[in-house]
Amino acid sequence: MRIQHEQGSFAGKSRGFTLIELVIAIVMIAILTSIAFPSMRSFIVRNRVRDAATDILIALNQTRSEALKRNVNVVLRPVTAGTWESGWHIVDPVTGGDLEMHQPLQVLTMTGPALVRYQSTGRLAAAATFDVSASSGSYTARARVAIDPSGRPYITETL
Repeated sequence: MRIQHEQGSFAGKSRGFTLIELVIAIVMIAILTSIAFPSMRSFIVRNRVRDAATDILIALNQTRSEALKRNVNVVLRPVTAGTWESGWHIVDPVTGGDLEMHQPLQVLTMTGPALVRYQSTGRLAAAATFDVSASSGSYTARARVAIDPSGRPYITETL
């Protein structure tokens, strides 16, 4: 009869990580996160600028549509005079109330004309532009919403 000795019973069946392996894994995750974080921050800033530019583009298209539909001049203006960051609204040409209102922008800078007046033909008296920008650290994202005299708005991005 043979007797078998169990040698290293814990060594063959042990599972898990050693402390050194765990520390190395945590250090690797920290390094990868520190590399990815700046690009994630620029991604977020770029998306905020793109969203704000799209919001003003939608408001311009809606203002133009209302002018054509009602066959009257329709105005898009900031809620607070000269400050587009405070939000904007489409003024009802009949009642003077709001047809549509947009909330204030967060952490963005937007410059543009004092107001945008679409004529009943859907055209503007003069071309206009809006500049949207935001910064995070040394990174700055910019977008421009331009309106040609025919009234058609479009976005150009300068990232």
